[in-house]
Amino acid sequence: MIVHFYLVRHGQTELNRRRRLQGITDSPLTKKGIAMAKKLGDDLHNVEFTAIYTSDLKRTQKTAQYILAQNNKKKPPIKTAPGLRELNFGNYEEMKNRKLVPTVLRKIGLRKIIAAFRQQQHVAAVTNLFKIMDTATQIENAQQLNQRMTRTLTEIAYEYKDRQGEINILIVAHAIVLSVFIEGLKGDVPMLL
Repeated sequence: MIVHFYLVRHGQTELNRRRRLQGITDSPLTKKGIAMAKKLGDDLHNVEFTAIYTSDLKRTQKTAQYILAQNNKKKPPIKTAPGLRELNFGNYEEMKNRKLVPTVLRKIGLRKIIAAFRQQQHVAAVTNLFKIMDTATQIENAQQLNQRMTRTLTEIAYEYKDRQGEINILIVAHAIVLSVFIEGLKGDVPMLL
């Protein structure tokens, strides 16, 4: 058995459009976000998906529905996996990006920000800055986020361990959780089973 994960970020949302930080806050897809999902659905129209998993946030579920609507193959039900949920940005949820930058500068300083962006795994380093800035909220660090994502994908793959041949699984999740996971691969594709 070979499992192929198709990792997809949800389409643009109202909070994305308004340039606000969006983690666990749910926001509806914009017309552009819907068009993006339909376009990806067109690109994947001949892929037969064995399973579809999304986070428990509506924006990922809607994105998956629009992708599947374009698919010419058998359409499996969409399942939710809370382990695919985006990072909780704590007190910074829904903050306008233009307010976030000065707040980050004031709280942790320019040197730490530059150092984070210079690291090879810069998404993980930037993610860790939120944990440093907000000590009142239980914000995951990049390692915890990566472990959660790896555990979730392993559990999903394990559900299909008795199947023969190639398994195609569509995963619709979020920017940070996907980016931290992909960065953590370092070019290696882990054996999930």
